[in-house]
Amino acid sequence: MTPSDDAAATHLLEEYRRAGGYADTIPDIGSRAQNSPEVIALLAQWLTELEDRWPGPETEGRDMARLSLTNALNRKESRKTTAIPALISQFDHTKPIKPHVRWAAGNALYTIPAGKEYFEQLAAIAADRGFGADRQMVVNWLGKSRHPEAAAVAAAQLDDETVQGHALDALSKLRAQGLRAQVEPFLDSKYPWYRRNAERIIRYDQS
Repeated sequence: MTPSDDAAATHLLEEYRRAGGYADTIPDIGSRAQNSPEVIALLAQWLTELEDRWPGPETEGRDMARLSLTNALNRKESRKTTAIPALISQFDHTKPIKPHVRWAAGNALYTIPAGKEYFEQLAAIAADRGFGADRQMVVNWLGKSRHPEAAAVAAAQLDDETVQGHALDALSKLRAQGLRAQVEPFLDSKYPWYRRNAERIIRYDQS
């Protein structure tokens, strides 16, 4: 930890405890089973503004804090709070965010889950191949969204090997129609998960 890391970490922990948090260390913040609305709001603000509140390059300390904040917001009580925009903010090409943190942010958006009102933002992330495998769980989220345009977004990712399985899973949950020709090649996939979802999609296809 650098001196700037130490100062930012101390500030974060002080604000966290004033908000009612009980963790003793920054990694512990991400492992708490539940968080109050006050703590969620504070952690969401920190995650959104982390580059300003923890200035400088992406050190090991800031990366650890980013992941801990992300994991701390991955709680059911984060639904319909500022946690959702905070997690979405991690999918920003201008921020020095490492793949494991972006994947964790996407997983949180899927698990909470983010509401349909965020469809346009999350669909844009799902379709952005610059995020590679980091966006896997955002693609999977499309299946939970039940948005009328979700199937089209997921289907457009079927030729991307980094998210194919997640796209198939989303399409299976959506019971997407008219995709038999695109899905049939996955019936012979070496991955059982791909095969099961392809079979399910074709079974429900009434086109």
